[in-house]
Amino acid sequence: MAQPLRRSAEAPVKASRLAPAPPPADAVNGMESAQNLLKRFEKLAKKGGTFSTNPEVKPYIFYGGQHLSASQVIQENLWKFKLSAMSRDVLDHMATNHDDQALVEMTQSSLAVKFGCSQSKVSRAIGQLSRHNFTWKERRGVYRLHPLYAYRWGSVKQRRLVESLEKALLAHEIVIPTVRNEATR
Repeated sequence: MAQPLRRSAEAPVKASRLAPAPPPADAVNGMESAQNLLKRFEKLAKKGGTFSTNPEVKPYIFYGGQHLSASQVIQENLWKFKLSAMSRDVLDHMATNHDDQALVEMTQSSLAVKFGCSQSKVSRAIGQLSRHNFTWKERRGVYRLHPLYAYRWGSVKQRRLVESLEKALLAHEIVIPTVRNEATR
């Protein structure tokens, strides 16, 4: 085992060779925190206001121009529809990309490229959504999202759209499936 090097009393260490020891990391962080605190106190003294030691809370913001509203009842029971993962992806895409008439311009091939899957997988997903009346095809490349599920406008516009689509909505009613408990059978 190696022994530590011992200095003899005859060879004193020159003071000029020693560098000052750096402060411990805790002290550096503490100094930066103290300097930051001091700056905040100075700013408060100049401008007035309140002081808090809590970090600043960033406000929640909506990205995009309009707020999206969704039916809470359907959202709460969405699991009962047993939608595939791709169907949920397509539904989410439609809910965030429709216009004031609840129309979404999309093709199955463009969605396949977007989601990185086959067109047949997108077709099955749209078929599943159509069977549950979340969407239906209006014309080639244009689908309508059920406006009672999700919409991106104020209640006045939504009511007008629902009134104008009354017959179509009655034909495309979203019915929440009932789930039977297997243990009670």
